[in-house]
Amino acid sequence: MKKHSRTLTVLTLIILSATACLHKRGGTGVSAWERVHTYNATLATANETLEQGAEAAVSANLVLPIQAAPLIGWTGQVATVHQQVTAILAKGSATPADIAAVKALVDQIKASLASLPPIAVGVKNPKSQQTFQRDIENVGALADALLTSLEAIGGSQ
Repeated sequence: MKKHSRTLTVLTLIILSATACLHKRGGTGVSAWERVHTYNATLATANETLEQGAEAAVSANLVLPIQAAPLIGWTGQVATVHQQVTAILAKGSATPADIAAVKALVDQIKASLASLPPIAVGVKNPKSQQTFQRDIENVGALADALLTSLEAIGGSQ
């Protein structure tokens, strides 16, 4: 589980550095659009790290492959949704229709998250169980933050 703890540490550092990147020098501030892109990039990184952690848990025989399969499949779905969101954001602006499309995609992540069976069932270490659960919740929270930031823009970049 040390590899998963290391992965969590890396994820935490990435999130903190992404947050730090939001503070520009020179007093110009951060645009709402830059904030949306930062949350989008952090979502992708957190999702990838979660998948790697699940794969590491299987490799370390902490969980059975059949227990990790739903989580690994879910991270694949999140990656696909992320690509769709990135394509929308690549336009450089977001219309109300674009915001509605991103909302539907985030809702898709949240709905599949709610139906995800807990991977931690086979993990005996309570701290490891909590780590997996927090990582999963973080992906959902980042998707919400991305949507909230995009909705705040309201299509007026």
